[in-house]
Amino acid sequence: MDYLSLFGKLLRELNVNRLRRLLSIIGVIIGTAAVISSLAVVEGGRSQLYAYIEKLGVNVVFLEDRFEPEAMFEARDEAREAVMRDGLSVPNPEKLYDKAFPGNAAAGGGGLVRRADTLTLEDIDFLRRRFPQALSIVPQMLKWTEAGPVGGKPFSVQVEAGTPEGAEIRNLRTGQGRYLRAGDLDSAAAVCVLGAGAARKFFGDRPALDREVSAFGARWRVVGVLDPKGSLMRFDYDDLVIVPLTAMHQRVGMRMINAVLIQARDTAAALTIKSELLDEVLARLHHRKREDFQVFSQDELMRQKEETLRTFKVLTVAIAALSLLVSGIGIMNIMLVAVRERVREIGVWKAVGATDGYVLVYFLAESVLTCLVGGVLGIFLGVFLGRGASGFIASTVAETTTWTPVFKPQFFLLSVGTAVFVGLASGIFPALMAARLEPSEALRRD
Repeated sequence: MDYLSLFGKLLRELNVNRLRRLLSIIGVIIGTAAVISSLAVVEGGRSQLYAYIEKLGVNVVFLEDRFEPEAMFEARDEAREAVMRDGLSVPNPEKLYDKAFPGNAAAGGGGLVRRADTLTLEDIDFLRRRFPQALSIVPQMLKWTEAGPVGGKPFSVQVEAGTPEGAEIRNLRTGQGRYLRAGDLDSAAAVCVLGAGAARKFFGDRPALDREVSAFGARWRVVGVLDPKGSLMRFDYDDLVIVPLTAMHQRVGMRMINAVLIQARDTAAALTIKSELLDEVLARLHHRKREDFQVFSQDELMRQKEETLRTFKVLTVAIAALSLLVSGIGIMNIMLVAVRERVREIGVWKAVGATDGYVLVYFLAESVLTCLVGGVLGIFLGVFLGRGASGFIASTVAETTTWTPVFKPQFFLLSVGTAVFVGLASGIFPALMAARLEPSEALRRD
């Protein structure tokens, strides 16, 4: 069999009925492009995920206390107003408030947020003794408030009151100025560090260092601006305002801690701390409920992201497979039409010595070549779509500013292999029909 002349004949055949051929391979182009682009985008997302985890820090566990003490003060004020409005004679109206919050009553009442309600620095010291495998345990107080430049427009931002160790655990870097220092904590200094987005929001393109920010009825001097970092573990670090924990306690009148950041020695230690942390906290806060708290860790973040990426991958590959199936049916139909149109030609081939195997290989090769052309064109389209989809994700998803598709060689091999398989599957039946034609019968066809 002269394969070179066979290949030339196949190329000439593809040039016949070009519109019909083009329509038959569009499905292959779309399916291949979907496979290439989806795999590249998902792989790029996985690389982005690992980069996020690296930026967050190593073996980090985060405890969030969603309890809002403002509700306690509102209940206290409502109790006072009810007493004054109804003229009731109650020696201690705070008891009405303490009845609604038994944890506060157990702590001594009086409408203050005390140790029976939220974590304190004494609890943090206990956790340090309880978990010696923790390299660092950082207390935090997180609070949403209105903040902005002094005399300027206020914005809704999240304020994090913490300690200098918080930067080390999360790999926070200051592009301008400095981070919090131990001296700021000791003196309860009214200083703050702004995220890159918060600095831009407050002061535009002007320098933020040594400017003043108004929050909680006080002025805070800007001593540093963080490098852009993005969002991690539900925190948008670019819009964060960070102040010393002691200064926050003084300004808001509550010595509460509603978040704990822990860096473990290794992954095994992080898993141990994550599994035991909430029980230890509830043992200290007897009147609190388990659902008030939430514990995050890197492995959980990784698992959630991986599941999202896997779901996206399955959906896109399923769509691609459906497209390839439809295109395969279309190509089979085209090949059946081609066989019927060329029955006499097949009879001539066989009359001059062509074997059944030659005819079978020819029509199979024609089907495979049709799909192969679609697969190659689909690769180019897939690269274009992958880059476009990654750019769209980077511009619309808050957690990232860059999302680069990753094109691996096996993706292209998979796409080409899939195109060849579709060609074989859709061409086998028409090729068998052509190979089984009897020469005498074929030559009698008009």
